[in-house]
Amino acid sequence: MPVWIPQQGNSFWMSRKRMGKYKVITGQNLFDLALHIYGSIEGIVDLMMNNTSLSLADTLKMGDELEFTDDYIINADIVAYYRMNNITPSNGERSVYFKSSAFQKVFAIRLNNKKTSAGFSVSGSGKMEIDWGDNSPLQEITLNNILQNLFHSFDNTVSGHRNIIIYGDFIVRQADFTGFQANSIILFRPLPVEKFILKDAKIDIGFVSLFEGVYDINLSGLKTTSLFPLLANEHLMKLDLSEINTPREAVDAYLIALVKQHYGRRNCTVIFTRYSSGEYREPGKDENGNYCLSFGMEAVWVLCNEPAWNESGYWKFIINEDVYTSQP
Repeated sequence: MPVWIPQQGNSFWMSRKRMGKYKVITGQNLFDLALHIYGSIEGIVDLMMNNTSLSLADTLKMGDELEFTDDYIINADIVAYYRMNNITPSNGERSVYFKSSAFQKVFAIRLNNKKTSAGFSVSGSGKMEIDWGDNSPLQEITLNNILQNLFHSFDNTVSGHRNIIIYGDFIVRQADFTGFQANSIILFRPLPVEKFILKDAKIDIGFVSLFEGVYDINLSGLKTTSLFPLLANEHLMKLDLSEINTPREAVDAYLIALVKQHYGRRNCTVIFTRYSSGEYREPGKDENGNYCLSFGMEAVWVLCNEPAWNESGYWKFIINEDVYTSQP
């Protein structure tokens, strides 16, 4: 704020600004400084006024000192964000430009920092906004029934993981996240999804448990330690787990859990290219008439041959091109 001080010999007050000094770090440009000091690139005007030899064409060097009007802030939220997160904007080194959306976060997707681009495809309805984790503005998408292929080349490099945030109020008809090649995917709330594709991923699939109404999931080539999150997807009608790299014990545990948690579940076609343990045969029962399951292939037999579970449709397992079903 301006400080008014009396000047000797004058009968009026003169305005005197309180000045600060900013020391430039490697990779910064004028836009970085304006965002850091004022919270807006409009702050460049104040920098130019206080540093009269400065030009927009100048290349700043580490150690340069520039004067600015202290306590003059244009967007306090952005300035506070940088301070709280200990971030110094440096366009040449990392993505730090603060962006906010009126929508809630839906997905957070983490990528390896060596990736120079990413993409995905999506159809559905509603509004989506994408923060690509670099210095580009939010990308606004209106979803419809036509599959949109979205691709983005990053405009900077980052020192840590690159984080892509998807905001919005939308439902998904089909989404293919294969192009992200993500290290992790977080879903912040239950989301209506009909069909989801994620191929050749090395990832924890916990996020799929929040899909609502999904009937088709393709996780072919998946490398993960547990398939349990898929148990929440009771409406599945097709599940592609071909070429997955998952411990056999984890596959067995998932198949046995399908039997134990069968109530309310749709009949499903499940695709594997590797057999689970045991033989395809009817398992024994305990004194209460419950199946005693020890192996994954026994669970496959129960799912395919239990009459009550195959009345309105048929379970089908396609394992290395062998078909297991009670369908005529």
